[in-house]
Amino acid sequence: MKNCLFTLVAACLACAGCFDNHNRPADVFTVTSLDALANTNRAEIVRLFLRGAARPVTDADLEGLSDSVLQQLDLSELNLEKVPGKVWGLKGLTSLWLVRNKLAAIPDEVAQLPALTYLNLDGNQITAVPDSLSGATKLRWLRLNENKLRELPPSLSALKDLRRVYLRKNLLTSVPEVVKEWSELEDLALDDNAITSVPDWLGTALPKLKSLSLKGCPISRMPDDLSGLRGLTTLSLANCPLPSEEVVRVRKALGDNVAILF
Repeated sequence: MKNCLFTLVAACLACAGCFDNHNRPADVFTVTSLDALANTNRAEIVRLFLRGAARPVTDADLEGLSDSVLQQLDLSELNLEKVPGKVWGLKGLTSLWLVRNKLAAIPDEVAQLPALTYLNLDGNQITAVPDSLSGATKLRWLRLNENKLRELPPSLSALKDLRRVYLRKNLLTSVPEVVKEWSELEDLALDDNAITSVPDWLGTALPKLKSLSLKGCPISRMPDDLSGLRGLTTLSLANCPLPSEEVVRVRKALGDNVAILF
């Protein structure tokens, strides 16, 4: 019996030597540079973060990534004018960062990523949101800060799972009407736009809204009826030209349960 056990252990140790991992990165599931990408089994990568790489990422760099294993991809700060086509075949992606590139438009192909829940396009040159984005129905978090948006299309009403939407520093002159269709929304940031008024429906149409930020917008008065905003935890009106009597009215209407920043 002892001889059999010894033989089994020896066989296992010998077999283990066939799978020498000494030359592999410590964490093959997360890769953070092009050099590491070139020396890693791409089919095993779960998270690929190439933000600020020394050169733009190409389709050749993304060859061999698993369309079912890769979940998070960061191609930010690469001066990209176009997203590599290989990205749209990565059907398992849940999170995609394309921050501070040179994109003039949101690619229609975003809707081809069925598992995508997080999309960050901050700091590009996007002038309009295409109707095609309405096909990305799993989105829960959408970031479009620091672009050139003047409006959002009604078709985005299809994005029923949105929880957080950030539209800071765009060219909006009003709160987009489509926002009222996002009944699951919890966090809305519209800072530093040219928004002059807040619609009455902003509180009543968004029962789960907890954080609303309008910092830096030229708003001089909030809606007459503020009861719909009493469910907020945070309201930012910093750097808005609200007269002192309006500040008093808002504080009184919302009470102590809402943290208001003036």
